[in-house]
Amino acid sequence: MITILEKYIELLWAAFQYDMDVFSQGWLYYWLLVPAVAYLGFFFLKWTVLTTPVWLPVALALSPFGRWAAAGVRAR
Repeated sequence: MITILEKYIELLWAAFQYDMDVFSQGWLYYWLLVPAVAYLGFFFLKWTVLTTPVWLPVALALSPFGRWAAAGVRAR
């Protein structure tokens, strides 16, 4: 289990380093920042998918509490 977690963190770190390298390229900021905005959209989509194993269980675990609060149900 630890090995899988280590490999996952290494993958995230390598992907983050690659993204920061892309964002540091000069060509990304030419032509009125259009490539930078496009890559930023891709960056958010990519990191949403890459971090799904982290945030999805938390969101699913907390979703009943959000429905209870919206319905006005109080805890005893």
